Parts: sequence; structure tokens; C-alpha cells
Amino acid sequence: MVEQHLPDGRLVYLHCSSIFNGPYAQIRQLKKVRQLLEKHQKSIKILTKEYTLPDIAAVAKGLLENQVFESLPEAKLRYPELFRPSSKSQKAKRVASEAEVLRTEAQAVQDAVLSSDDNGGENFEESSKANEHETTLENEVEIAEYFQVGRPELGQQSPSEAHRMLPVPKLHPIYLPYRTQHRILHMVQALLEHCCLDFGNAWAPEMMQARRWDGAESIELTQWTRRFSSIAKSLPAAAIIETSGQSLNEVLFATSSLRHSAVHRLRTSTAGMLRMLKAATTFTEALNDPKRTERIAEIKTQLEASIEEIVQHQNLLERKLTDQLQDIARRRAELEELERTCVQDMLEADQQQRTEVGAALEGFLVGSTQVSDFDDYSNVHVGEEKTDAKAEEEIDDGSQVDVIYSLV
Repeated sequence: MVEQHLPDGRLVYLHCSSIFNGPYAQIRQLKKVRQLLEKHQKSIKILTKEYTLPDIAAVAKGLLENQVFESLPEAKLRYPELFRPSSKSQKAKRVASEAEVLRTEAQAVQDAVLSSDDNGGENFEESSKANEHETTLENEVEIAEYFQVGRPELGQQSPSEAHRMLPVPKLHPIYLPYRTQHRILHMVQALLEHCCLDFGNAWAPEMMQARRWDGAESIELTQWTRRFSSIAKSLPAAAIIETSGQSLNEVLFATSSLRHSAVHRLRTSTAGMLRMLKAATTFTEALNDPKRTERIAEIKTQLEASIEEIVQHQNLLERKLTDQLQDIARRRAELEELERTCVQDMLEADQQQRTEVGAALEGFLVGSTQVSDFDDYSNVHVGEEKTDAKAEEEIDDGSQVDVIYSLV
């Protein structure tokens, strides 16, 4: 009897992590584990082809008991290779795409500033819905384009094209849901405006009173920065903390992209958001506001952790999809081979049947020729016999005439 081996924990985690998530990561009973796997058998076909469901359930139960499914750090500690990019080129492509999108977003900010009347943009709810709808349409187009890449029409595929595995779609750069992005940027913008209010009350109270700026909402961020830039030289040296490698104007106006993205509802990648939060932290440090510096740093740290979680999950998804596509490509190759075998069998069967029919026809023709030759031979001999009989009759007649003449 062949010994049955349990599936490797990495395979089970890779293909079952999307099953045992949320409340399902708290399951511990083997029976419930198996029931959930039975419910999602389509998504674990790669496993069930080689292993039985009870064996898969046993390994999954062990991972659940060790909190591997519910804790990403635990999963990374146990299976670090699953969370690394599949290749250096893949990591390089991610970095390149993020650099490109940062340039694109910077240009979008400039375009928004030039084309807008700067009245604060449209209603957030309407803009949020529009962005979500636009994102949905973009996703649908990306999916449609993905399945069209390198896929010739049916019947025009060469064997190599038919067996070619689809490319793994890129999941970067990363974009958060627009509502989440807007709330983060809007919160940081509010923190910066309150920082400006406190700074103005502390170091330029006359200007604040003269302009009746009694609240953070009374003037928007870019106007704060312009005003502080214009009075910076008249402020005491202790008012502003110098930052290494940047002038005061660079520090102040580096927050412009954050304000414009928040106000003009511009879609921003997580890389762009991190750059904005870094500029915001430098801004509050320069205006000597440790409280809001710490708060923005906390938001930035949480965002970085969330981005890391997304990236690790994307790496896991890419590895899972790669395995699935390889399995599909293998099965496609088997089907193509089966197809060619069926076609070849049909052609060979047709050839064999035509050969047999031809042989039968030839046999018929050979038989017909022999019968015809026999008939011709018989006709010739019958004719000769008739001629000989006629000649004998003539001879007999001649003899009879001679007898008569002798009697006379």
C-alpha cells in the first residue's frame, strides 16, 4: 500500500488563505474546517488533484490553531518565501511603476491648479461616488484588456501560442479606496491648518487679529503658507526650526500637492500619499509643533503598515495565480495533445477505411476480369466447333454426289 503524504503547509496556506479569513480564521473544529473546504472546492482544485480533502483539512486545522491564517506576521515568519516578490525584475517593475505614477500625479496636480477656479471643488459625496465609478470602469477595462493580450482568434493559434501561459497582471501602483484616501488627506490638511493657526497666534498675533483669522477653517492651507513665507524674515529666529537640505519655502510649499489632491479630489497612489505625509511632518517640525508632528507621524506609520500588508498579500496572490496559470497551461497542453490525437485518429481511420474499400473494389474488378476472359474463350471454341461441323457436312455432301454419279 502506497504511503499517503500530507500536503505541505505552504501550499495549503497559499491556496486557502482567501478561505480562512475574517471570522473563518477563528475556526478550530476539524469538521467545520472540512465543511468550509468542501464549500470552496473549486478554489482548491490544485490541492484536491493530489491530496484528499481530509488531509488538506488536517493541515489547515493545524495552521488555524497556530493562528497562521489570522496573523500576517505569523504567516510571514513561518513562510517568508511566499511573501517575497517572485523575481528581482518584478520588484524593479514595481519601483519603476511607482516612480512613473508619481510624475503623472505631480502633473495632474499642476493641471488641476491651472484649470480650477480654486473654490474648493465639488461635493465630497458626489466626487467620491464619481471616483469609485471611474475606478470600477477602469478595473473592467483592465480585465478586458488583460484577457485580450496575446490571445489570437480561435483556430489561428500555433501550438506554442496555445500553450503559452497568460502573464500575471500587475497589481501596482497601489491605490486605496478613494474615500479612505480623501479622509486621510483631509485629516492631515486639517492638522496642518491648525498648526498654522497656532503658529500665527504665537508669532504673528497682530496679523491674525487684523485679518480676523480666528479659526483654522478661516483660511485654507496654501494661503497660510504664502502668508508665512512673506513674513518669515521678520519673525524671530526661534520661531522656525531649520530643516536640513531644504529652505523654508521648500518646506512650506511642499504641502501644496496634499492640499490640491484633497480639494480637487485627485486619485493618488499610496506612494504619493506617503510623500505628502512626509512633507507634512517636515512642515510641522519646521513650525515647531511636536504634538501634530507626532500625530501625522502616527498616521504615516499606520499607512506604511497597511501598504506593507497590501504588498505582501499581492505577492501571495501573484504566487497563487502563477501556480494556477501553470496548472491551467499544463492542462491546456494536455487538451491540445488530446485534440491532436483525436484528429490524427480520425484521419488514420478514414485512410484505413478508404484503403479497405479500395482493396474490395480491386478484388471485385479482378474477379470480373477473370469471368470475362472465360466467356471470350468459350465463344471462340464454340465458333471453331461450328466451322468444323459445317466442313464435315460439306465433305459428306460431296461424297454423296460422287456416289450418285458413279451409279449413273
